[in-house]
Amino acid sequence: MGGTLSQARREQPEEIAPSWCPTWPVEWQRALHLVRRHLDEGGALSLAAGEVVRRGEVLGRWARARRLGFDKPASVRQRMCEHVPGITPATEEEKPKARVSQAEKRGMHHRTAGAR
Repeated sequence: MGGTLSQARREQPEEIAPSWCPTWPVEWQRALHLVRRHLDEGGALSLAAGEVVRRGEVLGRWARARRLGFDKPASVRQRMCEHVPGITPATEEEKPKARVSQAEKRGMHHRTAGAR
C-alpha cells in the first residue's frame, strides 16, 4: 500500500526519540529533544532568549512559549512538557498583558475626560 510505513520503519523514530509522533511539527519535536538532551547533560534551562542555543535552536524561547501556553486546553504535547524541568505554567506576572483595542482606548480616554 502506498503511503503506509512498515512496522519496522514506524519503530525506527521511536528508537531515537520515544515521544516522536509523525503528526506533530518536526520543529516542535526537535526542540523538545534538544531541551531534554541539554538537561540530561546537566545543563540548566534558562528562559532568557538566546542564552541557551543548541544546534541553532533557542531553547529558552521554545520553553517560554510552552510555559505561556499552559492555560490552553491540555494536549499530549502539553502533558509531555509537564515532565520537563523548568517548563511549568507561567505566573501572572510573566504572562503578557492583554492588548487593548483602539475602541477600548478611546472609551478609557472618554471616561477619564468625563471624570474630571
